[in-house]
Amino acid sequence: MSSGPWREEHDFLGPVQVPREALYGAQTQRALDNFPLSGERSIGDYPVLIGALLCIKWAAAEANRTAGFLDDEVAGAIVQGARELIDEGAGRHFPIHRFHGGGGTSANMNANEVLANRAEEILGGRRGQYRLVHPNDHVNLHQSTNDVYPTACRMAVIAAWPALAEALERLGRVLHSRGFQLRDEPRVARTCLQDAVAVTFGDLFGSYEAVLARAADRIARDVDELHAVNLGGTIVGRPQDAPDGYRRRVLPILRTVSGDATYRLVPNLFDAAQNPDGMVAVSSGLELLARALIKVAKDLRLLGSGPEAGLGEIRLPAVQPGSSIMPGKVNPVIPEFVVQSCFQVIGNHAACAGALDHGELDLNIWESVLLFNVLDSMGLLANAVQTLGERCLEGVTVVQETNRRNTDSIIPLLTELVKSRGYSAVSRICREAGGDVQKIRELLKREGWI
Repeated sequence: MSSGPWREEHDFLGPVQVPREALYGAQTQRALDNFPLSGERSIGDYPVLIGALLCIKWAAAEANRTAGFLDDEVAGAIVQGARELIDEGAGRHFPIHRFHGGGGTSANMNANEVLANRAEEILGGRRGQYRLVHPNDHVNLHQSTNDVYPTACRMAVIAAWPALAEALERLGRVLHSRGFQLRDEPRVARTCLQDAVAVTFGDLFGSYEAVLARAADRIARDVDELHAVNLGGTIVGRPQDAPDGYRRRVLPILRTVSGDATYRLVPNLFDAAQNPDGMVAVSSGLELLARALIKVAKDLRLLGSGPEAGLGEIRLPAVQPGSSIMPGKVNPVIPEFVVQSCFQVIGNHAACAGALDHGELDLNIWESVLLFNVLDSMGLLANAVQTLGERCLEGVTVVQETNRRNTDSIIPLLTELVKSRGYSAVSRICREAGGDVQKIRELLKREGWI
């Protein structure tokens, strides 16, 4: 053991200097050296992932103990260490770059080393010795990065989804309430940005509520599918790479440890190693939600344009001054915040789609791209949805005079007349007037139709 702030550890590549007080070890340190953060995010910045990794290691230790592959003392120390770290919020012990190479190997080894060192201390040893508890021989027993990391990624997405689901539910309640309040407020519907027929703001807000609810249902179904995991599939899905006694026990124990009884084994372990399309399906749902939100936000921006030279049919809450040079200008900054957040979600999905079709042969190693883009998208959307509801939609007001004038415009009137006079007769009036709105009205009065 070296003196000073470092301790020396070894792997098959040779000696590695590790900070003396670090719970992680040699392979984590190599990842830190190979993949510098440079101000970017580490895996420790995603608590849902770290919690999932620790739950899996806890379940694996219990499965190996009950199957007779780990003695009670070692397994107990690993479990105690996992519990402590989960309670602590162990992100600081997981400093590696989220996009480390190797298909999640560094993340898995980071967890193995942290738990091995903590278990070593619990049993009376010292960090970095690995005489009593070894990262590979004990913590990682009967596991591979290729089943641990994909399972942890799915668990992390499942854990992150409720925050977005709750934000969408709150926004749905806001839209429902505002739609009910504005059910009798008229507005002119537009097709191709041209006047169409008279409807109400209740109709418009109800349509927003419906599309967002449908998007939420779609995502919820795809998130639920992530409960099918390949834990026990080890390297590429061969069942003989882990003993049957371990494989039969690990998932039932994971259900208990995680508090989620719906985790199940995927039907085809080889397929699971190669094709993470379930994660991409979630990303696709998030992208569709983002596009729906863009439509809503842009509608609000357009309907509120003005104050004099735009549509000016609604007023959005004034939340900040809109210009450094134009006094009195107020911009629709909340819808614009939402739109930009959603643009980023669309970009995140493009990365996820690429990660799916760039898998080669027997293992897709791009799980990190999938995981962190999905988690980032969920965070962006939850924030955008909450902000849109609380800082904009709850305070939207209708400009009644403008809307009543617009709903009395010529196209809604002509459309109504078609019901009683027929399309051909009304079209004849329009042709005779040559498109002059005032003349159309005069001709309609001449015919006694208005």
